[in-house]
Amino acid sequence: MTRQNTETEILQQALNAFQQTTGIHLEYFQDNHLPLEMHLDGRIRLTGNFNTDDLNVEVKATINEVILGRLAQHVRTNPENYILVTRYAPPYLAKKMKELHIQFIDTAGNAFLNRPPVLVYVYGNKAAERHAEPTIEGLFGVGGIRIIFALLCEPNLVNATYRDIATAAGVALGTVAGVMKDLTEQQHLVELAGRGRTLMKKKELAEKWTDAYTTKLRRKRFIGRYAAPREQFWRDIQIDPIKALWGGEVAAYKLIQYLKPEVITLYTRKPVDELVIALKLRKDEKGPIELREKFWQFDYPDNRNVVPPLLVYADLIAVGDPRTIEAATMIHDEYLKRHFQ
Repeated sequence: MTRQNTETEILQQALNAFQQTTGIHLEYFQDNHLPLEMHLDGRIRLTGNFNTDDLNVEVKATINEVILGRLAQHVRTNPENYILVTRYAPPYLAKKMKELHIQFIDTAGNAFLNRPPVLVYVYGNKAAERHAEPTIEGLFGVGGIRIIFALLCEPNLVNATYRDIATAAGVALGTVAGVMKDLTEQQHLVELAGRGRTLMKKKELAEKWTDAYTTKLRRKRFIGRYAAPREQFWRDIQIDPIKALWGGEVAAYKLIQYLKPEVITLYTRKPVDELVIALKLRKDEKGPIELREKFWQFDYPDNRNVVPPLLVYADLIAVGDPRTIEAATMIHDEYLKRHFQ
């Protein structure tokens, strides 16, 4: 079944389930005048005696915290004009969407719709059946995630030798050839006569990378939680960039002077004993400091000792609460938007 057929099936099932659950009929129609900056699939309107504006529709077969974080970022200025249609929203994601003001319906009859005078909030209905979604493991397996991250952060690397790309990404040489082939087949990499290779559709590639990193690699690189003698030790302590780099909320604070950090993230290499002793950290499962393993080998020049902005953005989106999403948006607009346009 093609992606378009899958989305059409999900859309129709969700519309039927919403009507069966609420008694309210939603009408779907296509529209060629949708905003170009979002991947929208049409519009939905409430039929009957409801004087409400139409809703822009986006269909996603599956959802997770990262997808919701990015959607909240996209629709933050007018979420009342947007609705997500998905196969199934488990209770914890349904509650997250209500918190983020993301309206949605799913094929199980769960929904959040806030269009005065209509307010619908249903969660807890179970999915009728499970569906296995296709994956692009070759390109977005662990090796691909590392390579794409290096290529997006180091633009000149795309024309380096495969050996240099492998070194920068921290992968085996044989992995590079397969990933570069997949990038070419999916039209993210082209060879220009006399001008070498260039990355294409970088915005789309960065979004796919963010999803893949946060779902497949981020958890695997978690080392542990710690506490420090002083609550805000990160403000004045000097870290050796060779041994560790600031990530997440502290990196966002250093880059845009916004967001009071609640979780202190440091990317480092194993073993961590030397860093722990130098910073006077102690193991604490509920501590505010998280150590994550640095998974890349290239140097990103920044005198604030922070990880590349793409990783800062991904970490903030992964948290998925309104304050980190706002910070992620600012990081994106100031450090990523022009580069990935």
